[in-house]
Amino acid sequence: MKITVLIENGTCAVNPAHVKPEHGISLYIETQGKKILFDVGKTDRFYENARKLGIDLSAVEYLFISHGHFDHGGGLKKFLEINDKAKIYLHRKAVEKHYAKLLGLIPVYIGLDQKLIEQHAHRFVWIDKNTQVEKNIHLLENFEHRFPLPKGNKNLYEKTGNRMVKDSFKHEIVLVLQEAGKNVVFTACSHSGVINMYEKAKKYLNGQEITAVLGGFHIFNPVTRQNESKDYLDKLARAIEETEAVFYTGHCTGEKNFKYLKNSLQEQLQSMHTGAVIEI
Repeated sequence: MKITVLIENGTCAVNPAHVKPEHGISLYIETQGKKILFDVGKTDRFYENARKLGIDLSAVEYLFISHGHFDHGGGLKKFLEINDKAKIYLHRKAVEKHYAKLLGLIPVYIGLDQKLIEQHAHRFVWIDKNTQVEKNIHLLENFEHRFPLPKGNKNLYEKTGNRMVKDSFKHEIVLVLQEAGKNVVFTACSHSGVINMYEKAKKYLNGQEITAVLGGFHIFNPVTRQNESKDYLDKLARAIEETEAVFYTGHCTGEKNFKYLKNSLQEQLQSMHTGAVIEI
């Protein structure tokens, strides 16, 4: 399985293609002859980076949007312009209205472009249960919150009718890909908790070994610039140590938190950067 990082918060130290980062995630995945895109970042930059890297996104067969936030689905308009065949999978709740409250008071819309989705409704496949897309492609939803959720979620809301309520993150999906006996889990932001998502995948796979988990941990809040406490990070490190997987992370993990976790986890924790190629 070959994974090319089209969008991440930072770039590789060596960047001969001159790709540019942004706050978001977009991963181009080649597995068993399939071309898959997982998220499209915040703008058109995922496309520009793919072009610089010699990747033809018009050949993508599946696009999976992890949840209803603009830094993961903001590039949808560009994708629809350059690709006329891929099925686009979203949780049914991902098109609901999602907000971040600045200073805990001022709601700012951070959701997807609802009109764009309505205009191209025939391209979308809606998920509201665990779904097997193909034999080795699975989507999971509805994660138990047994491991404490990151405090970075505290300023995130969703609109239900006329009421603004705390985001339930029911709009999140996890992608599980299987190839050559390896199980690879893609979590994006992990608002529901990366350990909770890992455990759901482990249960879904009937206890099979998970080779790798890719996604941010949402332990850095980009609005408040706050990191999780050391107690939380220590608990997260211990939970990761108890797994067999290698965790590739970035985006909403934060550099300071990554370095702290890396001290404990060593090779079990790897960073993702724009332009990187990960072979699993």
